Amino acid sequence: MIELLNLHHVRGLGETSLHLGPSVNLWVGENGAGKTSVLEGVALLSYGRSFVTSKNKSLIASDASELTVFARVRQHQQLHRMAVQLTRGGERRLRFDGGAARGQATLSRVLPVLTIAPHIADLVTGNPGDRRRFMDWGAFHCAKGEANVFSALRRALLQRNTGLRSGTITDPHLDAWDQQIAELGEEVDVWRESFIQQIRSVFKDIVGALGLGLELDIRYFRGWGSGDLLGELQGGRTRDRKLRSTQAGPHRADLEFRCGNDKASEVLSRGQLKTLTIALILAQLEVARAAGAEPVLCLDDPGAELDSRFQRSMWGAVLRANCQVLVTGIDVERVGLLPEELADAKVFHVKQGIIRSPKEG
Repeated sequence: MIELLNLHHVRGLGETSLHLGPSVNLWVGENGAGKTSVLEGVALLSYGRSFVTSKNKSLIASDASELTVFARVRQHQQLHRMAVQLTRGGERRLRFDGGAARGQATLSRVLPVLTIAPHIADLVTGNPGDRRRFMDWGAFHCAKGEANVFSALRRALLQRNTGLRSGTITDPHLDAWDQQIAELGEEVDVWRESFIQQIRSVFKDIVGALGLGLELDIRYFRGWGSGDLLGELQGGRTRDRKLRSTQAGPHRADLEFRCGNDKASEVLSRGQLKTLTIALILAQLEVARAAGAEPVLCLDDPGAELDSRFQRSMWGAVLRANCQVLVTGIDVERVGLLPEELADAKVFHVKQGIIRSPKEG
């Protein structure tokens, strides 16, 4: 849970210090006022990037050379301090409990964040890379995956592919990379599959609670055949040399969503697919909490694309999760919370980059 959030030179926001509550925290104001920038700052702390843009430097205010986001976070009754500083030159400095953080995973482990936004990636029909990020968030937070294994696997794959592109890599060099990729990749596969097993039944329950009236399931594909990964890598060297990239491995993993006997991507409407993605994230939230994590859920303008009936179903699932929620909207009514649900909420008003706290009216 975030107790204190300080934002300095984040987009058009003025210097901001926010004391947040344990339940719903709501920012209301006109479009362009700066509401989403608050959530982007939280995302930058948790997973090192904005959920709006891939260009982190665009988060820096136009008249500033760098930004800083600081948070005081309570996890399992322990208080932690964390910060990220980003410069226009691309330098990123991470701090944790008074010292330099060893890497982004240090902050991510203490501050797991999930985001639902109008422009969020469609996990069903979108890029396989988005689905792998979804799996790896769960593998890390729900199956206790180790960040150093993920990073070592990325490095090994990069080096193998660099060698393949050069056209001169020898079998002894490939032997070394293949052994490392196989060991690391099969470990990642275990974590991913564990997460998918955990989320499958929860996902089905949430789909039912949201009133979709669909029989949906998730299928996991690990990225290589039924044999061991080392054998797959060794057996595919001729193909890999021809294509100059590694064609089998955990970097090719994917999910397929089924609606009865059909692919969900082929039979569901755009609105149903959007709802399905939200159900996946809510299931991710529930599984993470069951695994002992304490996620923060960011909802960016939930009234933008969701009708009032579905908003009520979504809020029912969110409030049952009993987590800290950061939500934005043009006004309180559009967010979709009932008056009694707003009783314990903290409501902030945003106008032209200035945020007024509840005590300021």
